Amino acid sequence: MSTTENYKVIQPTGVLTVTTASQLVQEFKDCLDAGIKTILIDLQNVDFIDSSGLGMLVSIHTKLRLAGGRLYLCSPKDQARSLFDISDLDRIFEIYANQKEFHQRITRQNLAVLVQ
Repeated sequence: MSTTENYKVIQPTGVLTVTTASQLVQEFKDCLDAGIKTILIDLQNVDFIDSSGLGMLVSIHTKLRLAGGRLYLCSPKDQARSLFDISDLDRIFEIYANQKEFHQRITRQNLAVLVQ
């Protein structure tokens, strides 16, 4: 997990299944405990997501929204991108091509808030 000024980046690796997602869930809980309201999950190093891994991402998204926060995803590989498309979860998650694109969006959003 890396830290920036306004958000946390969580970078899981390998596969996201019910048996391997515990570290991601723990990192998410640590963020909530620290009061972090914006989380970016970088999927660059995730080779495969199964239905339970997808359900875990939905659960994290829901819990963070209920806590007043936002979850973003970036850098999904083809398998993950297809899974989001097929399940229509690409309509729920904000997905960015990479961390740079996400950072540019967050920077623009913060500037817009300052202008208002």
